[in-house]
Amino acid sequence: MKNSNGKVLLAVFLIVSVVLNVYLVVMIVNFKSYIAKLEKELNNLAAQNENLSREVQNLRNILDITRRQLEYYKNQTYYQGSVSTGGLIGEADVNIVAVKMVYEDPFTAYYEGVTLKAEIELRDGKGRILVNTEPRIGIDLQTSTRIAVAVAEAYTGLNLTAVDVIVTIKGEEEVEVVDGPSAGLPITVAIIAALRHENISNKVYATGTINPDGSIGAVGGIAEKALAAAKKGAKLFIVPKGQSRIVIYERKEEEVLPGFKIIRYVPKEVSLEDYLKSQGFDLKVLEVSNIVEAYNLYTTRV
Repeated sequence: MKNSNGKVLLAVFLIVSVVLNVYLVVMIVNFKSYIAKLEKELNNLAAQNENLSREVQNLRNILDITRRQLEYYKNQTYYQGSVSTGGLIGEADVNIVAVKMVYEDPFTAYYEGVTLKAEIELRDGKGRILVNTEPRIGIDLQTSTRIAVAVAEAYTGLNLTAVDVIVTIKGEEEVEVVDGPSAGLPITVAIIAALRHENISNKVYATGTINPDGSIGAVGGIAEKALAAAKKGAKLFIVPKGQSRIVIYERKEEEVLPGFKIIRYVPKEVSLEDYLKSQGFDLKVLEVSNIVEAYNLYTTRV
């Protein structure tokens, strides 16, 4: 009798154990499904948040441009009066950087950064772009300056079709630079500053092309330009989005046989700030994607 009761209890225990295990398996499967669903929802929320962040930044940029336009509409009578006098409407100067080719001998050459000064004058005229250099400097600014004028019009809400934009590039020596379009960013800033009668910091240097929509385009020779700016006492160097990191080449010596070495130059990616520190300069480097961001940095005390 006792043996029969034990078998019954064992059978009941086994049944309960199987049921419990099945229940736990179902719960685990459901829990994993729930976790997977939560992860999917979190990923969707993260993507939505990123999109919203971009939209908020775009709206901020639009709001900033609109605010500046409204400010100028209130003072438009003043500007129109100035334009009709035939005199000077506004002026500003800005630092620019470029690169030049240096020849050590007929077979050896390298790039070197060079700093220049761009003086902007806005005068009553016929919508001409006039470029002058002192002394002779081989630099092509016609196209980039014309785009800069269009962007400045959109930024300020002013019509410059009856204004001559005179750009004078000054350097310490005659030089042939190889990347004139990279001065588009600072020249646009200077034209806006001349229209707004605002001061821009002479401790700020920048490089970047200017696009018709106000975005800043990539350029070359970042390291050489930044080094030249640092030597001139720059406190802030502005670069296009994604160009605050550069590739340098480290010298590596490898002994392949006794007394016989191979010298290689290995590429290495570093931050531009770290590179400048290795050269003995403490220079802040910031990226910008559009002219609104750049102009704000130029007019912030540095």
